Amino acid sequence: MGGEGERKVTIDRIKRVLVVGAGTMGHSIAMVFAQGGYEVDLADNNEDSLRQSLKLIRFNLRTLKDAKMIDSGSIPKILGRIHTSTSLDAAKEADLVIEAISEIPEAKKELFRALDRLCPARTIFTSNTSYFNIFQLAKRVRPGKMLICHWYAPPHLIPLVDLVRGPRTSDMTIKTVKGILLKLGKTPVEIKKFIAGYIVNRLQRAMAREIFYLLDEGYATAEEIDRAVKSSLGIRIPVVGVVQRYDFTGLDLSLTIDRNPSIHLVSKDRRPKTLTRLVEKGYLGVKSGRGFYDYTSKNIADVLKERDKKLIKLQKFLIKEKF
Repeated sequence: MGGEGERKVTIDRIKRVLVVGAGTMGHSIAMVFAQGGYEVDLADNNEDSLRQSLKLIRFNLRTLKDAKMIDSGSIPKILGRIHTSTSLDAAKEADLVIEAISEIPEAKKELFRALDRLCPARTIFTSNTSYFNIFQLAKRVRPGKMLICHWYAPPHLIPLVDLVRGPRTSDMTIKTVKGILLKLGKTPVEIKKFIAGYIVNRLQRAMAREIFYLLDEGYATAEEIDRAVKSSLGIRIPVVGVVQRYDFTGLDLSLTIDRNPSIHLVSKDRRPKTLTRLVEKGYLGVKSGRGFYDYTSKNIADVLKERDKKLIKLQKFLIKEKF
């Protein structure tokens, strides 16, 4: 059913959304669309994951209510728009699909093949992959209606969504998905062609090399590194970004600093010893109660709520100041 000669799909024709994968990202993405008034089918082959996803959605909605971002009366309506299933039957009614399953290439390939068989010709396909070239993995699946639509955790609070074009992604597909994201209050950023990691993940990867080097070689603790960043970049980046800040520094001075031979950055991937040691001990971060920091004295739900409250407070300030 997935031919390329179908009628054009515009924003007003997108009524039903299928999110495949109810994990860390999927449940939150489903919630965003339900908040936006869309009927959402949330599919996962694990019944326990679906139950947990609904618990997390309810928890997230209460957090938004407490922050006065939604009213309590809207919560039942939002929840009523989310329909969970362990099958892909809902694909037959989908206008838009968001793939948010595990980063396993073969699984993604097989999923898109199945969706292509089930979905109407009008359906737009998007992948939330962080770094896989979905246009190669599923090269014969609706090339004009396929794009990467990469969200950031937690999707219900972080505005950025990467929109990555494939070699044959149509302008109409990009325009439609971008319009939907804007309608949802998101900030879509278009990447003209595929590059693994896109913008922010590539910047974070470069930072990760230096972060783990500083930790592994004993230059600073995790707490000191975070304190340094929160007290500098964390304040400056929302105002001048990472490119415009060079204009304020002065491009001539920036060129001089860039040529400084005394700062030798990590130029290749190294096995991060500190990170590896923590994982081997089972210290996986918030989800296990301990990572670089110790969360064992707190309920995980309270840790997430504390993070979300701070993100909401910052977001409200940035919106108010029109950053």
